[in-house]
Amino acid sequence: MLRLAFAVLMLFPAVAHAQSLPCSARERVLSLVIDQRGEERLATGQAARGATIDLFAAESGTWTLVLNLPDGRSCLLANGNGFTATQGLQPARGAPA
Repeated sequence: MLRLAFAVLMLFPAVAHAQSLPCSARERVLSLVIDQRGEERLATGQAARGATIDLFAAESGTWTLVLNLPDGRSCLLANGNGFTATQGLQPARGAPA
């Protein structure tokens, strides 16, 4: 996790405020997520104002949530470890199948 934090800091040096998201050109973000973390896109969805959101994950259990903006930038929303895929859509409440 420390390596990812360092990579994000190097990739996004202009983050000025704690409330700012680490954003950069989409290809730079994809390089971090796909090439460095070895993740693949598992899901995508439409967000507000023409943005999209992508969920990436790897067999190792790492995952990353990326917001893609209409201006060509992408932002890292969250990432972590311990990702497990479910069989299809699951109810939001209760234990996953």
